[in-house]
Amino acid sequence: MHLALTLNPFVDTDLLYAQQLGVDWIVGDVPAWDYDTLAAACNRVEKSGLVLCGLECLPASLVAVALLGQPECEEAIDRVCRIITDVGKLGIPSLAYRWPSAGSGHVVGTTTGRGGSVSAVYRIQDEESAVLQDAREEMWQALSSFLQSVVPVAEAAGVRLAYQTDISLASLPKEKRILDSVTELDRLFQVAGSPCHGLDLDHGFVTQVLGQECDLKIDEVIRHFGRQKRIFAVRLRNLRRTDSGAQEHFLDEDKVAVLRALQVYRGTGFEGPLCPIPSPDMTDDTEWRHKGYAFGIGYLRALLQVIG
Repeated sequence: MHLALTLNPFVDTDLLYAQQLGVDWIVGDVPAWDYDTLAAACNRVEKSGLVLCGLECLPASLVAVALLGQPECEEAIDRVCRIITDVGKLGIPSLAYRWPSAGSGHVVGTTTGRGGSVSAVYRIQDEESAVLQDAREEMWQALSSFLQSVVPVAEAAGVRLAYQTDISLASLPKEKRILDSVTELDRLFQVAGSPCHGLDLDHGFVTQVLGQECDLKIDEVIRHFGRQKRIFAVRLRNLRRTDSGAQEHFLDEDKVAVLRALQVYRGTGFEGPLCPIPSPDMTDDTEWRHKGYAFGIGYLRALLQVIG
């Protein structure tokens, strides 16, 4: 496993910050997706002595058009394929995508955490309501069509395409979301089973959504996908269940669970980027959350040294 930071490669101070923290791997959150911008991002990361191990999610607006059958669907898919091809030409190994999210509505409030930190409280809809299966199947058809177009392009380009699990989807009613269970994520790889297709796992999603949707324990969920070599990246955070959702906590507020999770990830052979999510909000932190990232990187580095 390699500690990593998600940052904009065009912000010099953040590249310097990564160097100061001793982080070698960078997940690029680029401001534009044309070839010249991607090439410049590669150049800047390389000149900083760092490794651009992948790119953050494809533009949400572009993927929404490509996935949801809007009139410009074919043009949007062609644009996604051009981006994947460019990413491969530049030697960037990985690119993430996600299902269009629920937006900011998944955060229903905040509460005060340790030392006056501000913890977000997330809505998770898991009530036993009637599910409109036809609506879910329509979404699956759209996703299948998208993947059948883009995964072969990723194979040809030598790019690993990672579906990024998203806690915000859990705030949607059941009939308006897919990919919210182990069974449905398994279906994702039945639809597109290429070795270049995998997961960018939000560990909070694993513990608070997948863990509620199946009989498998969290460790077993990780092993399930890890043994299939489907885990390409992990974003680690500590969410705890509340009466109606989940609340953010610092990583070290559940020492045993985080340590055990890292041991399980390593046991599956996972060697990809491990990115801390800087939450809760610390007092007087920057908009980019420099304090939060420093705490997360330092804590995870210590745990990785413990497990050897």
